[in-house]
Parts: sequence; structure tokens; C-alpha cells
Amino acid sequence: MFTKSFSIMAKILVSGTFGVSLASASMVDINGGNSWAGWNSEGNSQTSGIWVKGSTNRTYDIYSTSFVLSAGQTVGGTRIANGAAGDGVGYTGETAGSLFSGVWRAGDRIVGMGIQYTGTTRGSTFFFHRDSGGNNIAAASSFGANDGVFSHDVGDSSSYMTTTSGNPRGQVRNYTVWNGFSQNGSPAEGNFTTPYSSPATPFPDFPTRSFAVLDNGSMDQTKSVQYFVNYDAILRSNSGLTFGDGDFGPNTRFGFWEGISGTGNFSQQIFPVTTVPEPASMIALGAGAFALLRRRTRA
Repeated sequence: MFTKSFSIMAKILVSGTFGVSLASASMVDINGGNSWAGWNSEGNSQTSGIWVKGSTNRTYDIYSTSFVLSAGQTVGGTRIANGAAGDGVGYTGETAGSLFSGVWRAGDRIVGMGIQYTGTTRGSTFFFHRDSGGNNIAAASSFGANDGVFSHDVGDSSSYMTTTSGNPRGQVRNYTVWNGFSQNGSPAEGNFTTPYSSPATPFPDFPTRSFAVLDNGSMDQTKSVQYFVNYDAILRSNSGLTFGDGDFGPNTRFGFWEGISGTGNFSQQIFPVTTVPEPASMIALGAGAFALLRRRTRA
């Protein structure tokens, strides 16, 4: 699952120390992507300057959000059973109750990434990645160029989700932490561990959650995806041990690749993140936060 090509990158700055407010939890839509209230629009997958390498025919809009999980947070949509075809409206993936199960608690800080397909392409496989040092992904010089770079390094973590029929579609399937360098994301070096193993149904201690809307009449292709990383759940994982991935530094990035399994048509998106200094601190995600900071600095 780590051997696919990569193709999308966006530089979205995050601030945790400059008084920028988080989105209210009641304003953040968690429904697989049926709607995007509380999310920031970050552009399209084929925008020049954010593309890394690989397929150039993947077309989708990109969203981001950050919020503190409220005890009143709800999950919308009508859940689709794993054996049912999609209706393009209801969601599959985690249940509403999973937001408060295992290591997820009210008051936790959440970072979200979203995909809404706009063309004829759809996704069936998703690989979400946290680049600890922010030095493993570089955009191509232009859209379609072959000089983009992707790799893994110590402290990076990855999550894998699939919508393949017969599996829990739209759910995170495993959580991986890299303990060495791996060129192009290949696992050949064996430089990664899976601290929760790879269960058929995600463990409640996973620090990640995901929701997806299946395409009309499809059992394995996704129309939109919303994926969430719980920063505080990472810090609390494994009785306080963080598997080496609790260090959110000034260059930390979040990202993903998405595509259709078996076709080679995959693309990559990345979110740079500044330091989250204290467990009680807040983080705000999006270019708007950075723009506000720049205006205050100039003043």
C-alpha cells in the first residue's frame, strides 16, 4: 500500500500561538462530505504549484478544518451498511459514537482534511500521512512536471483506509509509524511499525477517524471523504507513549494520497503545521489564519 505514485501538494499554514480562533465544533460538518460548513476551501487537485507527481487526471476540491471536539458534536448523514451500494448521500466509515470512544474525548484538538470529487474520477483507497519534519514532500516545478519528491522518515506516521467491497469501507484500517528513512514511501526497508496491528475493524484507540460518501450505486468508489487526526489522542496513546509521533514542530505537515486501487492513478496533498506548544493550546488551520497573522505583524 506504500508503493503508489504521489501527485498533489498544498502549503497550508497553521498557527497555534497568535490568538486566531478555532472553528466552533457545532459549525463543523462531519458527514463524509455531504456539506462543508466549518471547513476551509484550499483549492483543487490540479492547481499548479501544489502538485507533486504521478497521475494528472485526478480532479477534486480540497478542504481543511481544525476544532476542539465538543460533547455536543454530531455526525450527519445516513450511515450505509458495509454491504450496501451507495446512494451518493449517506455516509460510510466510522459511527457517530466513535467520536467519543477509546482515546477520543470532548475537549480534544482535531485537525481535518477533506476531498470532494468534481470530475468523473472517484477514490477507493486513501493513505494519510503526517510528515514530522516537513522535509519529505516537495512540489513539482509545475503541473505535470516529473521533479516532485516524496519519502518517509523517522517520526512520520501514516494511516490507511479503503472502500473495497467486503471490508469496512471508509474506515481507517491501520496506523503506522516510521522509524527510519524510506525512499518513495516504499516499505522495502521495513522501517515502520504498526502499534495497533492492522485490524479488520479499527481499534477505538486509533488517533484517527474517517467518513466517506459512496458514489451513486457503487459499493467501492467514494464521492467524498473527511479524515480527522486527534492531536491529544496521539499524545495519550499507549499509556502516554506516542510511538515517536507526538512531536508537532514548526515544519510538521499532514497530507494524503488518494486514488483507485490497481490503476496507478493516485495523487498527493500536504498540510504544513506550526508548533502546538501545550496540550491546552488551540490550533487554527488554513491560509486565512496565516493571512490574519501577517496583517497583525505588519500593523
